[in-house]
Amino acid sequence: MVDRSEEETQKKTGWGKAAKVSLGVLGGLSLLMGYISAAGMKESEIESEARKPVEDFFAALNARDLVWGRRTLHYPHVQIAGSDISILHDPESFQIDFQALAGEGWTHSTLDSCMMRQFCEDKVHFELQFSMHQANDSRYATYQALWIVTRRDGAWGVQCRSVFPSGLRFS
Repeated sequence: MVDRSEEETQKKTGWGKAAKVSLGVLGGLSLLMGYISAAGMKESEIESEARKPVEDFFAALNARDLVWGRRTLHYPHVQIAGSDISILHDPESFQIDFQALAGEGWTHSTLDSCMMRQFCEDKVHFELQFSMHQANDSRYATYQALWIVTRRDGAWGVQCRSVFPSGLRFS
């Protein structure tokens, strides 16, 4: 039963119960979309911040800047190549033999892909593919890897690098 005041309001405004319910649903959907959008922005922000030390690592490698490379990592740092595990306890433990790399024809490396696979507020798992190149820019090796980046004391750094040593090597 509809009372007279509600009936008169419907006549004056043209808004029935169905319209009011629809507006309520639309309002709820609007709030939900705002939440989803904010969550997406949060995810995007975390991915962008966590990806920076990965990109900086490759920039440091190509610049042959060992000190910069060390600053992209968190310590202790775990390196896994196949079943070989190394734990670097401090920055001085991280070494790159640029002469040995040059001896195999290496001039630079590229980060071919870097996809976030899992994340939370302070940790991100990235699936990477990177390649090693010679002077003529030809690629001679490509590797798949999982890198774990963590945020400690407000700073993001690579905590663990796991690389499949059976990367594709080209002649």
